[in-house]
Amino acid sequence: MDDVPDSASTAVSPRVAAVLDGVRERRARRGRRLGPVLWGILAAIALQSLSSRPAPGSQGVALGVTLTLAGCLLPLAAVAAGLWRIVARTPCVTFCLLVSGFGLALGALQSGSVSVLPVSVAVLTAFLVLNRRQAAALAGVVLSGLLTAAAAGADGSMGTLLSQLLFCAVLALMALSLRQAGDHEERAELLLAQLEDAREGEAEAVALAERTRIAQDLHDVLAQTLSGLAIQIQAARRMVRRERTGEELQEVLDRAGELAKEGLGDAVRAVGALRGHRSPSLDRLAELVERYRVDLELDVTLSVTGARRSVPTAMDRALYRGAQEALTNAARYARGARTTVTLCYERERTVLTVEDRRDAPGPTPSPLVKGSGLGLAGMAERFREVGGSASAGPTSHGWRVTMEIPA
Repeated sequence: MDDVPDSASTAVSPRVAAVLDGVRERRARRGRRLGPVLWGILAAIALQSLSSRPAPGSQGVALGVTLTLAGCLLPLAAVAAGLWRIVARTPCVTFCLLVSGFGLALGALQSGSVSVLPVSVAVLTAFLVLNRRQAAALAGVVLSGLLTAAAAGADGSMGTLLSQLLFCAVLALMALSLRQAGDHEERAELLLAQLEDAREGEAEAVALAERTRIAQDLHDVLAQTLSGLAIQIQAARRMVRRERTGEELQEVLDRAGELAKEGLGDAVRAVGALRGHRSPSLDRLAELVERYRVDLELDVTLSVTGARRSVPTAMDRALYRGAQEALTNAARYARGARTTVTLCYERERTVLTVEDRRDAPGPTPSPLVKGSGLGLAGMAERFREVGGSASAGPTSHGWRVTMEIPA
């Protein structure tokens, strides 16, 4: 995680944004913990330079030592005090080059100074802040300056050079280990936050699908019941207008009450099916057709062709609910027509059609109850979810609804 995205400019969830903010805060704390180390190195360089010859002064070579020492110590002091942030690439490279360059120059002017300390700070900082390739390139530049100084005989013997190189290598390995441990922790936290987001999204999708299924099932069962109630109540009203009050009216009203109870029972069963209870299936298709014939006074017949076979539960339920929706629409909009329900078990598919047919042309009676217009759309969506299809449209004599699932 060399670069942490900005949660303000990148579309991330609140959970991921909190993790990214935590990553930046931890990196800032690591930088603050480096402050005491830099103060200690700064003091060591200053004390060693003051005890070396030529000492810092205001004239000649001594003035050069003073300026070189200041060029080495000022960047260290600025970073240690938090005045200069070096978490980005450009500030880090600038800091490393300044500290190591002035440190090597100080070692050339004062043969007894410890020039490896500025170089080691540059190597440690590079591997803590930059990615591995950038840090290796910057460390190569800094160490090449150290080798050049040693080759010129400006700073110690060959043994001193080897110890300096070994010290820088140890610091580089330590910085790499710390950096990798921090990166792995940050990446694990980010992946965990993204996993939690994915789980929440999946749970929301499942809940939405469940709510959609509940709405479809309740629409199917209540549409049938309410349509039946409307027809029975309309019949009762016609009887009252004709003053046909008596046993006949009482029978109609009793049947309307039974329909209300059946509708409530169907609603309970629909919710129970969503909880894992047994759902209505094609085994009850004949019972469904009979209910529409008796309760809704629909001229409907059922025809089954082909060898009956079991189909997956979701597809079975889709066909049953589709037949229920189509019959409800027939009771609403095709009163007086002959309705045929045909269930055909073919070799590679199962097809259910509900067709209304009018033998004599004429105006279509106005529906007793107007639908929401969402039934056919919900039916098509239901069949798409189970891998089937549903279509509806006019024919030369009426209207046909066709539902199909793969065998």
